[in-house]
Amino acid sequence: MNTLTTRDILLRRLTVADAEAFYALYTWPEVIQHFDSSPFLPDDTAISFTSRIIESCYCIWTIRLRGEPEKIIGDLALHHYDMQHKRIEIGGSLLPAYWGKNLMKQAFELLIDFSRQTLKIEQIIGKTSPDNRQAIKLVEKLGFQRVGVVENELILSKRLS
Repeated sequence: MNTLTTRDILLRRLTVADAEAFYALYTWPEVIQHFDSSPFLPDDTAISFTSRIIESCYCIWTIRLRGEPEKIIGDLALHHYDMQHKRIEIGGSLLPAYWGKNLMKQAFELLIDFSRQTLKIEQIIGKTSPDNRQAIKLVEKLGFQRVGVVENELILSKRLS
């Protein structure tokens, strides 16, 4: 599926055509504040960065408002797909102007449903900095439970089966 929708948002598969807006998303200090290091390689361009991220994810979508479908306001990805154990990791980012508007919750719900129905996933893993209170609060509302901390990352898990 290339597009997933709710009444408020569109999730569209990330393509190289989105490179400038996608790259710009990761230049916001608030977006990367919980990263251990910069997401960019020293010689990254918008296209090389976007291509590398597309290749490293199982699938990655841009988050857009239905009323402004050309504007990228965030991203949400599935990665580290483990077919044998039917689990996958989820993660994403959202521009600060859109925090607290229930948009990331809708995006997560779409991808959790997609993972369950299309990929037959039984467990979704989320990883974040232990001080990323907004992300932790969001995924706990969605039923994720804290599993532990590994290398300064809080691991959260949700069973789908």
